[in-house]
Amino acid sequence: MLPVAVEDIDRIEVTRGPDSASYGPNSLMAIINILTKRPKDVERFMASVEVGSHYANENTVRLATRLSNDTHVAATANTARNSGYDNATLRGGAHDSTDVRRLNVRAQTDLSADESLELQAAFAHARREYNYTYDPFVLDYPDQTHEEVQFNAKWTKALSATHELQIRAYHDGVNTNYDWRSCWPRVALHPSVTPILNKYPQFALALITGGNLNAISAINVPTQAEINQVMAAIASLGGIGPALALNACGTVNLNGQDTRSQIELQDTYVLSDTLRFVSGLGLRYQDANSVGYFGGKVNNQVRWVFGHVEYRPSTALTFNLGGYGESNSLGPGTFSPRAAVNYHLSDNQSVRAVYSKGTRTPDLLEARGKMAPYMEDVTPPVMGVSNIAPLVIFRGNPALRPERIASFELGHLIALRQWGMTVDTRVFSERLTNLISDANTNFDLSASNNGSVKLDGFETQANWDLGAEWSGWLGYSYLLNHEATNIVEQTQWSRQSGSGGISRAFGNRWRASFSHYFSSGNGINEKLYERSDLTLSHDLMFGPLPATAMLVVGYLHTPVVNTYLSSVGYFSHSYNSRLNFNGKVRVAF
Repeated sequence: MLPVAVEDIDRIEVTRGPDSASYGPNSLMAIINILTKRPKDVERFMASVEVGSHYANENTVRLATRLSNDTHVAATANTARNSGYDNATLRGGAHDSTDVRRLNVRAQTDLSADESLELQAAFAHARREYNYTYDPFVLDYPDQTHEEVQFNAKWTKALSATHELQIRAYHDGVNTNYDWRSCWPRVALHPSVTPILNKYPQFALALITGGNLNAISAINVPTQAEINQVMAAIASLGGIGPALALNACGTVNLNGQDTRSQIELQDTYVLSDTLRFVSGLGLRYQDANSVGYFGGKVNNQVRWVFGHVEYRPSTALTFNLGGYGESNSLGPGTFSPRAAVNYHLSDNQSVRAVYSKGTRTPDLLEARGKMAPYMEDVTPPVMGVSNIAPLVIFRGNPALRPERIASFELGHLIALRQWGMTVDTRVFSERLTNLISDANTNFDLSASNNGSVKLDGFETQANWDLGAEWSGWLGYSYLLNHEATNIVEQTQWSRQSGSGGISRAFGNRWRASFSHYFSSGNGINEKLYERSDLTLSHDLMFGPLPATAMLVVGYLHTPVVNTYLSSVGYFSHSYNSRLNFNGKVRVAF
């Protein structure tokens, strides 16, 4: 749930591979950089309406103005809704619509010829439907409501023609309401029984569902004294029949609040035409408060420093060397190096070699979580208690180590100017270790560093402009996923994937585009994914205002998607129709 509308996005940059030396914390598999439009570069007024299949609807209005010669402001309001899939095999069916409302205000001020300040405030409210929860006794849908408030600031000062200083700061707060009604057997909520159920999750599952207690493994069976304690509780509730047959109902609460505050200083210094330095440091503080997820309030601090040097001994050769070091209160410190060399074979062709390492530190839930959904206002009260946490679903592990990746790539870039084409190709080998995965034992989930996998492959992408009328792109990747230590590392991946498209501009301000996407779906129980889109757009006048109308016709070759979760297993979502339509009208001046 990003507090940014699509109309405000200028471009999205995706960099594959770890690059912590340049991008900071948790730059592990890839870096996705979303760049928004500057207030002084957008139209004074813009409105767009978009409707489509599956009850998709998005409306955006943006106003921009200049407060003075040096300050520009833009404000964007946006609503978006989608009804989701038509079918789902999960308990609860296809109940997965999303409704989001956003407000974003941005300001840019040139304080002087060599100094600028950018400010942003954003608010987002989202309601997300969920058709599944771990709770076997749920009565209604466990839908979630999120509210997010975000503030960003960036100050840039050019100290000289070769020296620039930049300070970035942001604060982000998220409030989540996540609750549902549930009715449990009274014995599972008995104050003297819940500690034993948490200690022996297999025993708990058999007891509260009326299963065979004798089938439980000997190592997962309570002691005789603990069994006597359970039987005494059952007797106090009138015997095993009433204890299991009679329910106590309440509201399960997994509500929570999360805040993050961060500041980073970056210094860029060009020593000469051949030598350039980028360095900096940063601090982030995170605070989470949730009875259901953490048993209260937890926090952590992250401090980091980074440095990067670029050396060009000749116009054809460039060396890059960098490193990123982090100190995290959730675990041991880490250091991620990066080294690269780029050689220009000609003005139109270059090769590169890159070696880099990256880390992902455990988050608060993985390291300090204790997911014990809190049942409030239990009726009738069990032994006089009306607020109960019956079972611990997930236990964080404070001994978790950071996930690690070591990556090596060889790349080749060529510009075929006579054809208006650019082709970029890379081969890579990546080894991921200490991967954090969930060990599932009925209700009891715990995190450990027992995952690892090796990824080898190559990627290529081409873009071309054949004159003023034709343009196109083509991308393809091949991936080998091997040496995986558990099933989680072999889900949701594809040996082959790619996309391609071609676009042509016609007379009278018409344009047509065709694109195709595919993913072979080699993960366990995964399916081939293919989609084709035909897009028609036309620039026209909406009264005195310039406007654009667009129609997208999409075809899903495989309308079924399979997914795996350690706590659920395999499940699928699907659409009733392979065809989908999407129309959009945009007016701006």
